[in-house]
Amino acid sequence: MKNLGHRGTRAVIAAMCLVGVAGTVMAFRQMARDARIAAPTTPPPPVYGALPPFALTRETGESVSADDLRNRIWIADFVFTRCAGPCPRMTQAFHDLQQRFAQLPGIALVSISVDPEYDTPQVLARYARDYAADPARWMFLTGDRDAIYNLSIKGFKLAVDTGEDYEHMILHSTKAVLIDGSLRIRGYYDVLEPDGPDKLSADVRALRREAGLP
Repeated sequence: MKNLGHRGTRAVIAAMCLVGVAGTVMAFRQMARDARIAAPTTPPPPVYGALPPFALTRETGESVSADDLRNRIWIADFVFTRCAGPCPRMTQAFHDLQQRFAQLPGIALVSISVDPEYDTPQVLARYARDYAADPARWMFLTGDRDAIYNLSIKGFKLAVDTGEDYEHMILHSTKAVLIDGSLRIRGYYDVLEPDGPDKLSADVRALRREAGLP
């Protein structure tokens, strides 16, 4: 019985050690991730091109042009409210980004509908409420279908097309696009991947340093 007792004690100690090691590893991983995001040596991302002028309508009914977003760092994606594929996850990822950047003034999120005939400002307003979007930081845009598709393809360099089932099969990119204050594209990010938001955050902070912001 004593041997069994010793073995039991050793097992408990071994288990406690494993838990301690696992906790230490997780802590170091989080510290490394935070350090990477905050590292002042992260260089600004390259320039991939400039956006053309555009004019769309947001969920509040207000008109929004490219110039309205000038001098702001912003992140855009293309979604639609009837999407049964990646859009809910993409919009949830933007909700998480809204929380992540809550203490950084001047960062805007812009979700552009690729189903504008259905996604009226009223529909987008309901969608925005469903995801607790802060209208001061996150806007949802709709407008002319051809204008939006041209903006996606020629402006953001992101493919978009419709399938045979137009209501549910709009093929569009799942990338988030980082735009600087001069309306230049500075990066493409897969925010559905575990490291996508961290990479985006690091580049947002690099752009802020480039612009002389804290």
